[in-house]
Amino acid sequence: MVAPGTHLVLGWGSSGVVHVFCAVLAWSRWRFVRFAADEKSATTLAMLGECFAELGGTPQVVLADRMGCLKGGVVANRVVPTADYVRFALHYRFRPDFCEAADPESKGIVENLVGYAKSDLLIPLLLDDQLDLAKNNEAAKGWCEEVNAVMHSEIAEVPEQRLAQERLLLGPLPSLQLRIGPAPVLRKV
Repeated sequence: MVAPGTHLVLGWGSSGVVHVFCAVLAWSRWRFVRFAADEKSATTLAMLGECFAELGGTPQVVLADRMGCLKGGVVANRVVPTADYVRFALHYRFRPDFCEAADPESKGIVENLVGYAKSDLLIPLLLDDQLDLAKNNEAAKGWCEEVNAVMHSEIAEVPEQRLAQERLLLGPLPSLQLRIGPAPVLRKV
């Protein structure tokens, strides 16, 4: 059993050209889903920042699989995060953690969400040929509100209600927003 306010688990899924970012706050089972055009580092960090804003705080640990956009390398079977991810983690005051290699059970909680998001949201949108990310993300927000407001089968409680309790244990959000991605190019005209 995971303690409240400690772990957020994240992962990516894709179907064709559309990628789905999913995150689950482990204790409350509160879910966050958004669509993107890629799985690059800047995109992942922007999605994670949006997730923290919706949560209203930061968990102690963010558990990710060994995704290339956050992984700088592997030393003695331990993942070394990229410099950008370390900077992001320091800014939001959480500890980055990575799943063990070839151990899907270590992040099964988010893998289930990726599967549901793909079957309930992504596939119907692809069948309707709706590849507008802004519209798709509005649909994802509505879907998250819906699933977070009903009884969760494993914990037999409503995630949104548990999140209200868990928010008290989340770290505060930083007052300044971190710039993500390369610096803009300034030119004299």
